Amino acid sequence: MVVRRCPQCHTAGDDQYGFCIKCGYEYPTLENTPNTCPLCFYENPEEAEFCVKCGSPLIFKQNPDATFGPIIIQKKVVDSSENKPTSTTTKLLIVLGYIFSILGGLLGLIIAIYLITRKDPVAKKHGRIQLAIFIFYLVLLLILILTGAITQETLIQYSQMNFANLTNPNV
Repeated sequence: MVVRRCPQCHTAGDDQYGFCIKCGYEYPTLENTPNTCPLCFYENPEEAEFCVKCGSPLIFKQNPDATFGPIIIQKKVVDSSENKPTSTTTKLLIVLGYIFSILGGLLGLIIAIYLITRKDPVAKKHGRIQLAIFIFYLVLLLILILTGAITQETLIQYSQMNFANLTNPNV
């Protein structure tokens, strides 16, 4: 039994029935000539170990007397971003994002959103974590305000104190 590709509908399937199970095309009998491809029936040169048309192994050339089961051709999809190193700029932004997210600054939110929009999966992961930290601080601040632990006057005094420190360095 050999896996073949139907020349009419291009469906891959084994030839145990002698015809394509999708369109009914009748497969020709498969002779074990060493240079004929069992998948696409292309006549290959003598020195070929694999079919020059479709790339499948020439199984009758490798072992002419054996009976073969179906040919299984596996394709492995490799994600190129797994092996791609993160740049130094991205590493610096990840570190700064954590610092500003923990301190509760608006800059931490901006860096987190920037990292989430990158194609690098490592940067996306850290951006999501930083965004979660920022949201946690906002929820904590909201809970403290709603329970009365922090009053509106305290927030106003805090903002005025920060503004005064920025405008008057002698204070």
